[in-house]
Amino acid sequence: MSLLHKLNPAVRNRILILDVERVSGITQQAWWDRKDLQKRYIHHETVIREPRTTIVCAKWYEDDEVMRFAEWDRGGRGTFLKRIHTLMASADIIVGHNVDNADIPWLLGDLYIPRIGHKHKPNLPPLPPFKTIDTLKVMRREFKSGAPFKGLDALCQILGIPAKTDAYDRAAMDRAVAGSVEDRERLTEYCAGDVIATQGLLDALRPHIKNHPHLFVDGKDKLTSCNRCGHETEPTGRRYIANVLSYSMRKCVSCGGYTRISIEPERMSVVRGV
Repeated sequence: MSLLHKLNPAVRNRILILDVERVSGITQQAWWDRKDLQKRYIHHETVIREPRTTIVCAKWYEDDEVMRFAEWDRGGRGTFLKRIHTLMASADIIVGHNVDNADIPWLLGDLYIPRIGHKHKPNLPPLPPFKTIDTLKVMRREFKSGAPFKGLDALCQILGIPAKTDAYDRAAMDRAVAGSVEDRERLTEYCAGDVIATQGLLDALRPHIKNHPHLFVDGKDKLTSCNRCGHETEPTGRRYIANVLSYSMRKCVSCGGYTRISIEPERMSVVRGV
């Protein structure tokens, strides 16, 4: 069986693979001894430059092209954020590595909250709701200590998925913001590479994403379709056992993931532990 489990081409959900790069923050710090800087609380009055997103790369799951956006593109940061807002508003599902705790919160902040150190004041409407798939959360939940290396680059190298060819360079981002064309191109390609790697990891982890958002196949809600990849499932002859109820269980003929049918469950017991 192939390591990568692709979506059924008939799936109609708009699935966006996304990655961002940021410029670091700069703050004023007064200190008598280096130990004074340990766990120092940062007051906003001391901030010279707040961290902000400067590059976003993304691709629709079914497309080959990686879209590249940066705050130094024509139109400046305002146009950059409007394009990102339009992109995210078109997605049903957004996928990324650590997307729930990093990329999405960072972008939401960028879309609605002014960043200290930059003159642009965003004024964008709220985004419509969307689902997320965080491949880092999948690794932590399903494998725990069984997968000691959970970084995107490490996982892709271990699994044999095309991975990063560069490393993030904070000084390079400072130069890019200041106008270095070479550093802008380098960091944008680095970000685009992460998008491709994330899609590969998504396809590799697909059978393990038990809470994958529901997929519509040709616009229809099919009860027997795999919730992970949209292909057909077949009966297993086994039942999924909950505390009191049991459910008929099916297996995907493509990715091998298991699903349960939540209609007509059978009651196994009237006794529940207290």
